[in-house]
Parts: sequence; C-alpha cells; structure tokens
Amino acid sequence: MNNFLKYLLYLIFIFIVGFFYFQMKTENQNNNLVDFTPDSSRNDSSQEEIVPRYPIPDIEKNNVEKSNLISLPPIAESDEYLRIELSDLIADELFSLVTKSNLVEKIVATIDNLPRAYLAERMRPINIESEKFIVEAQGTLDGFILSEKNYERYNSLTDTLEVMDKNVLAEIYLRFYPLFQEAYQDLGYPDVYFNDRLIDVIDHLLDTPEVNDPIILHTPNNLYEYVHPEIESLSSGQKLLIRMGKRNTNRIKQFLIEFRALIS
Repeated sequence: MNNFLKYLLYLIFIFIVGFFYFQMKTENQNNNLVDFTPDSSRNDSSQEEIVPRYPIPDIEKNNVEKSNLISLPPIAESDEYLRIELSDLIADELFSLVTKSNLVEKIVATIDNLPRAYLAERMRPINIESEKFIVEAQGTLDGFILSEKNYERYNSLTDTLEVMDKNVLAEIYLRFYPLFQEAYQDLGYPDVYFNDRLIDVIDHLLDTPEVNDPIILHTPNNLYEYVHPEIESLSSGQKLLIRMGKRNTNRIKQFLIEFRALIS
C-alpha cells in the first residue's frame, strides 16, 4: 500500500470518528434543553381578544351613508367634533349645558357609575346644577314628602329625549365608538367591551322599580334619605329616575328600550 492510500484511509477514519463524536455530543445537549413549545391548553388572559356579548352593529350595514364624514380625531381633541354632531340633535337650551371638556370621558364615566351607589357630579357630561330636594311636611307625622315640584326640573330633559331621532343618536354613537372604548379602557377596564357595559347599565335602569307618590323621606344624618330601605338601597341611577317622577321615568325607560335595540 503506497503512502497516498495510507494517508487517504487515515483521513477517512478521522472523519468517521469525528462524525460519531459530534452526533453523540449533540444528542446529549438536546436532552438537557428545556421544552419551550407553547402549551395550547394554557392561555394568557392578557393576550386574549375581547369577545363582546353585545357587539355593536356594523356601521355600513346600519345604512350610515355620509360622504362628508371625517376620520375620528384623537380622544384628547374630540370634544368639539362630538359637540358639533350633537348640536343638531339636542335642543339649544339643553345643548348649552353640554360640557366642553373631556366629553367622551365624562359620558363613559357617568354610564359606568350609574349602577353604583355614588355618581360624581364633576364627571357629568351635562352641567346641570344639583338642587336640594323640595320637600313638604307630612302633616302631623314625622318625616317629609318628596314634592312633585322636583319632577318639573327634569321635564325639558325628558322632552328632548322623547323627540330625539334615536337612529341619528345611534349612528353618532357607533361612529365614535372607538373613542368610547378607549376611554373605558383608560378608566381601568382594558379587557372589557364598553358596549357590553352600556347594555348592562340600560338593563339595570329598566329594572328600576315603580314607586308611587307619596315618597317619604327622613333625615337620620342631616341628609334626606328614603324611609323605605328597598328604595334607599337602590343605585344612584335608579334613584335619579325615581326623583324624576313616575311619568318622566316611564318616558325615559321607553327611550332606553328603543335606543338599546339600535346598538345591540
């Protein structure tokens, strides 16, 4: 065997040995690796897509056809745009009371708080000054009666809602919905669909019990409270409806029923 052939066999032997050594080392390393294959049975809730219970209707399918519509502004610049949309829908007397700052945020915060015990006045989208209860003496009995004069202050609001074009209002809501959703998430609900909350709040208000006059009040803590605990335990939104009087309450409930049907 000449030197060339010996040298060739020697190189082949080294290659074979090296190959098997590399294979064995690679298998040992692979056995020590941690399995990072995603487990499909475990879902990260922070990455889950919001699945609405009451998805808003598609705007195009809702026959919203306006060639002059502009793109939605950032939420911080949306006040005047939304006010312009509402100006043709709301009577001048009431429109003058619509807040000029943080309108979207205040609408969202107010809706979210209606089923709660307390409704912050500074977050109301309509700047109606709060007035004290107008009460009347209950004859020779202790306590007071909620005067029917309280109901009159809500007549103009109820009149406006009753004649308002609810289809136009729904169209405005649907077009501005991304801003309402953004405001709701900024409020501390990143994984909740705002329209779901709105529908739940409407249903909550529709469940307001019917209360007949006279409504009896007392002042156990220097503030007027309802004598009947079932009324006193109601939410701020339900108490507000009761303060409007039975006639106004029924009219507002009808408005809510019709509007609900347009956004769910």
